[in-house]
Amino acid sequence: MNATYLAFAAAVALLIASPGPVVALVVADARRRWPLWTILGGAVSAQILMIAALVMIYLALDLDPLVLEAGQILGGLYLIWLGCDGLCGGGGETTTPRRSEAHYFWRAMAVGLSNPKDILFFLAFLPGFILPAQPFAPQATVLIVIWLVIDLSILLAYSLLSRRLAGEGLVQRLLDILPNYFLIGLGLVSCTLGLSRLLQ
Repeated sequence: MNATYLAFAAAVALLIASPGPVVALVVADARRRWPLWTILGGAVSAQILMIAALVMIYLALDLDPLVLEAGQILGGLYLIWLGCDGLCGGGGETTTPRRSEAHYFWRAMAVGLSNPKDILFFLAFLPGFILPAQPFAPQATVLIVIWLVIDLSILLAYSLLSRRLAGEGLVQRLLDILPNYFLIGLGLVSCTLGLSRLLQ
């Protein structure tokens, strides 16, 4: 059992460390402020998707692929809008009034939930770490806690790295624009994949 949890933790660390839209938001927000609420919003969104997948595994439910494809397209459009808004100065302190912590939390939640296809990832990924001979609820709880701890740790590490690298000059300019281009790229990929599957 412990070996299963260690393997899960290692796999989760590798998965979360690879940059995604929530990481892009954390890096962007860390340039100007401590992104605690961005990190919490991203972590909570991952927990919601994970819990939804675990419930589906437990109840052996199927999702209509059409709903997921449409959600992927809408999520992709949201990521594109968010990236364009950041490039046009929507995220700058000089052009907008100071935003509340709730804004950063809900924005990160929306980004984290913007791709419902992540539920399919969890449905494919999680069963390999659930032992059928053991009670389901304790195993699910441990997996959720492991994911949460690693998720928070890696997002905190990204924010600390971003704040350390942020300064005057080229690095600051790159941190100003790269996360926005990354969000636009992820949005375009999400829309393209969703549309191609809907048209098949």
